[in-house]
Amino acid sequence: MVVGSGLAGLVCARDLTACGWRVTVVSAAGPGRDGASHRVHALAPWILLTAPWSRGDSPDLFLRDLQRRGGGRERPGLAERLAASAHAGARELIGALDLEPLDSEPVLLPGDVHRRGLRCRPRRHGPMLRSLVNDLVGCGSAVVGNAPVVGVLRAGDRAAGVVVLDTAAGTLREIASDAVVLATGGLAAIFPDSTCPRWCRGAAVALASAAGALLHGPNLTQALPVLATPPGYFPSSAAILAGRVLVDGQALPPAADLAALTAELAASERAGRAVELAGPGGGPLTVAVHHSMGGVAIDASGRTSVPALYACGEAAGGVQGARRTMGTGLLEAWVFGRLVAEAVERDHARLGAAPAADDAAMVEPLVGAAMVEATLDRVLTPLKVIRPAAEVRAALEEVARVREPDSHGGLNLRSWMTGIRHRAVGVVLAAELEAWDARQRGEYEARRRHA
Repeated sequence: MVVGSGLAGLVCARDLTACGWRVTVVSAAGPGRDGASHRVHALAPWILLTAPWSRGDSPDLFLRDLQRRGGGRERPGLAERLAASAHAGARELIGALDLEPLDSEPVLLPGDVHRRGLRCRPRRHGPMLRSLVNDLVGCGSAVVGNAPVVGVLRAGDRAAGVVVLDTAAGTLREIASDAVVLATGGLAAIFPDSTCPRWCRGAAVALASAAGALLHGPNLTQALPVLATPPGYFPSSAAILAGRVLVDGQALPPAADLAALTAELAASERAGRAVELAGPGGGPLTVAVHHSMGGVAIDASGRTSVPALYACGEAAGGVQGARRTMGTGLLEAWVFGRLVAEAVERDHARLGAAPAADDAAMVEPLVGAAMVEATLDRVLTPLKVIRPAAEVRAALEEVARVREPDSHGGLNLRSWMTGIRHRAVGVVLAAELEAWDARQRGEYEARRRHA
């Protein structure tokens, strides 16, 4: 059972099907449209694939840069797997998605020494992942759309299937399986300003936490300055860093670092100042949450702490630590989607077929969905980038107050999607407070040792 039909879920399902598995892919939206990957080409002028392409570069040098940006927040072995597979994975992606490189040589990206950014665009019109969906269906796999997963079946301590909301019938359906792969995308869309589809609202974090799986830094997110009109359009890092950014009509000094510029613009937004990119192709700017670096904790093969439960793509946390290298989103989904398929195949010999489930770890539907969603929007808007502990604590308390489970077992889609978002928001805010407390303890210990 693969939960999610973005790039990570589809390539995982493709590889499992090739190994002879009977695979079912369930998608909260239309197949191939519920993850962030299908919107990559609409977000920016091109698709960027970052890998060690050039002579003099290497996987080891790429790994060092990933770890430098990660700041020690990666999980052991994950960045190593990404760096080792980046070059071959990027070439595979170009073929699988029928991408056309726009440059004869990779371009130099901000903050890099080696030329690693290969700019591409799809040769075909239409949804970018459509060919992968069609290939799966052609191989006899079931790809079920408009069927959000709201629970994980368990047999003892292992995953044994999922609980799906049948939106057409308004009923819950249990589907048993020997392995469950969470590939639902990240949690950027728990924030009201996001570049991701509304389906990317932390379903993996919500389901994994309900099932008792370990999480890794779910509060670690990346934001970008994007145009407010058209909403969410990213002109590219080079265009923003080279352009004139105005705050209340005054030009900011040129910035060499997109993360620092994003933080400055977020502070200006919080203060109510008008932010704008001047010149042709410019316009009002806003800061939008773009990517999750944290999520479900995995090992270097995509296993979670719950046997037979796996995670890949943006649903998983810890591959790149505190800061993601631009142009690696699709690559990470591809590499770890394939690694999870290998792990499922290997583990099945040890775990065997799943016994009948004895319980289900569920996300709860909430009543008053419109009011809950409005409350979440209001408390999260100022916390997109800058998250003072007092504000996070107040937000967490307010979020807890609006939780009212639907005791009648309401089966409408909005109640369940609100319940998923609400649980993910609570997890993220609690993790932010824990991280703040850990920093405070670390600073206290450092001062004590110095004294």
